[in-house]
Amino acid sequence: MAQKITFTLSAETVGEATSALLLGSFNNWDYNNAVSLTKQKDGSLKAELELEAGTYEYRYLLNDGRWVNDHKADSYVHSPGFDTENCVITVAEKAAPTKKAAAPVVEEATPVAETPIVAAPAKKAAPAKKKAEVTEAPKAEAPAPAPAPAKKAAAKKASKK
Repeated sequence: MAQKITFTLSAETVGEATSALLLGSFNNWDYNNAVSLTKQKDGSLKAELELEAGTYEYRYLLNDGRWVNDHKADSYVHSPGFDTENCVITVAEKAAPTKKAAAPVVEEATPVAETPIVAAPAKKAAPAKKKAEVTEAPKAEAPAPAPAPAKKAAAKKASKK
């Protein structure tokens, strides 16, 4: 998987140059396929390039004719044909993004075949029990006070004497 790599040359390294080309093993050191760097506000030069995982050699060619190295390169390797050192960058294999664990599958309950609801025959109501008739005893009337015969008799006797 290709990764975006940023190449930057500091303003101190650039000096009076106004542009540069990035050449390397990733473009077969071909001027026609060179990557142009753009000038930044701080005077540095910058380019971005998509590279596959691997190790690459590279250098910068400034428009004032100088070949310069990247002081932040991963390492340097001697180039015997030109009696110089090339910069080396190693692009690590990017870990494949891990997929998020799938949400647990929640199985829905299988619907049970619905049995039609049949109304049960209505039960006959039991005959209502008759309330026991309460026969009330006739209210006893209070006996009328009987005249006290003794008093009357006593009174009569007393009047006869």
